[in-house]
Amino acid sequence: MMLLLASQTPQLVLYRTLSYRDRVPTDTGTNTRGDRRSTTEPPERPADDPAELSTQSSAPGVLKIFGDEICAGANYKSVLATPRSSAQELVKEALERYSLNKDAAQSYVLCDVIGRLEGGGGIGGGGWRTECLRALGDNEKPLLLQELWKPREGHARRFELRRRAEVEELNAKEKDTITAGTMR
Repeated sequence: MMLLLASQTPQLVLYRTLSYRDRVPTDTGTNTRGDRRSTTEPPERPADDPAELSTQSSAPGVLKIFGDEICAGANYKSVLATPRSSAQELVKEALERYSLNKDAAQSYVLCDVIGRLEGGGGIGGGGWRTECLRALGDNEKPLLLQELWKPREGHARRFELRRRAEVEELNAKEKDTITAGTMR
């Protein structure tokens, strides 16, 4: 099952899977998971998913929220999250980390952003190029979203904190080129 995000780009950048481990190549697999380990070997600790820039397995429950749109020069701030944490709760936590008034949380929105690291990313790299952006509903659960929808090969996801008015303005500028004129 594929999903096209709000940008309506012709490229599909997300696909549904239950875990990153399902993407292991099945060249010469010996077990039902398709990897090369024997079914009698103990499970190894899962490696960090290179497509998920907002989480890492070595720090479960910590979500990185990028805020360079609201605080120039800031890379990201870490917030504690559970599968039950709503986007609105995480917005309040992130605002506090960015030293902004968390009472203004209604003016901000957590966005699910799919893109690519250009030029190798990192220090001195080309940086992040956004391809799709979708504002999360206040009651959506970002950690569950990450579990169910993974970026396509070559793409990565990160969560960004943005001003709600700015995101609404971006959405208003976008023109629907895929479904325009199909409903009468």
